[in-house]
Amino acid sequence: MRNVQNGSMARIIRLSRATGLLAMVFLIGGCANNGPKEKLAAAYQQLDTQNPNYVEISAAADAYLQASPTGPAAADAYYLQGRALEAKSQRDPASPQKDCADAYNAYSQALALKPRPGLEGLIHVGMGNILYFQDRYAAAVGELTAGYEKLERDNDKAWALYRIALSQQRLGRWAEADKNYTVVQQQFPNSEPASRARDKRGYNAFWVQVATFPNPQVASAAMAELKKQGMTAQLFVDTTRNAQVVRVGPLSYEGATATRQKILTKYPYAAIVP
Repeated sequence: MRNVQNGSMARIIRLSRATGLLAMVFLIGGCANNGPKEKLAAAYQQLDTQNPNYVEISAAADAYLQASPTGPAAADAYYLQGRALEAKSQRDPASPQKDCADAYNAYSQALALKPRPGLEGLIHVGMGNILYFQDRYAAAVGELTAGYEKLERDNDKAWALYRIALSQQRLGRWAEADKNYTVVQQQFPNSEPASRARDKRGYNAFWVQVATFPNPQVASAAMAELKKQGMTAQLFVDTTRNAQVVRVGPLSYEGATATRQKILTKYPYAAIVP
């Protein structure tokens, strides 16, 4: 599984996918002070903070499931477990594949409990995110699409549709991706996904942006070296900075990923575009 290259995982995890806290409190009913139910409700509040404490969130979910494994909020607890593991898979390089697998399993357990529609939508989106991180883009599109219509908040919908479009691009489904990027911009115009979608539209291939050079001579030397390695290098001029940009392409997403990895030692800031 490769690291996410379209923004840090911290931004992706922070999709504000939490269900409303009031609905959560209503669901779990009267809570004893500092009891498992109250901690679970507080864990939901954590999801809407800028830097959620996923250790606390996971502990609250575990405590509830230990006390009431088939209780009325068990699906919520499994969902929170999935969220915490999803975040851990990106923070902790020691076992990202296991954490992703465990997160997917937690989401699956939540789904098996037949959650209310709003939570079901969030669970499908969580599963879609895990599939995306595992480079399983066709399956990711399926899960994200299944969750999209059940989501209750515009911000959640904007991020889910944006992720669908990203997955479609990586599958080479450029026209479908552009259509969804357009919908994100039109329906959620002031959102962060809309801002990002603007820069993703209009492509029909991937490129590896190798580096930006101050003058044509240095850029030409870099292009010559890349061509010796069998790469198709092209020069673009960035008029806003009066700089020379060298890219390799056009490529599939798999080809772009392999090319970037090949040149990363010499060009550590090489990036895949779009």
